Amino acid sequence: MSKFEILLCLLTIISLSCSRDTFEPEDLDCASDISYNNGVKEILDASCAYSGCHDGIGGIGPGDYGSYAGMLADLQNGSFENRVIFQKDDPTFGMPPNVEIYPQSLVSDLTEEQLDIISCWLEAGFPEN
Repeated sequence: MSKFEILLCLLTIISLSCSRDTFEPEDLDCASDISYNNGVKEILDASCAYSGCHDGIGGIGPGDYGSYAGMLADLQNGSFENRVIFQKDDPTFGMPPNVEIYPQSLVSDLTEEQLDIISCWLEAGFPEN
C-alpha cells in the first residue's frame, strides 16, 4: 500500500468515527405558564420601564410598562410586538433603543432567552397572571 492509500484510509476511519451530534439549545416550552407577572415583568422592568423611558411619568416611551394595564393598549394594537420582536434589529425603531442613537437608553439588546419568553407570552395572548 502506498503512503497516499494509508493516509486516505486513516482519514476515512477518523471521519467515520467522529460523531455528528451537535449541540442545539433547547427551545423554550411555550406551554409553560409565562405571564406578565411570571417572567415578563422582570424583563420589562429592567429593559423598558425604567426612569425616562416607558415609566408612565413622561419618559420618551409611551405607556407605563411597569404595569400590565399601562401597556395593554400597546399589546392589543400590536405595536409592542412589532417594535420588540419584528423590528428588534432596526437601529431606529427596534426596542430596546439603540444606545448610539438614544444615549439615554440604559440597556442593550434583549438576550435570546428574554426574546423567547416575550414571544411565548405574546403567542399565548399576553396573559397577566
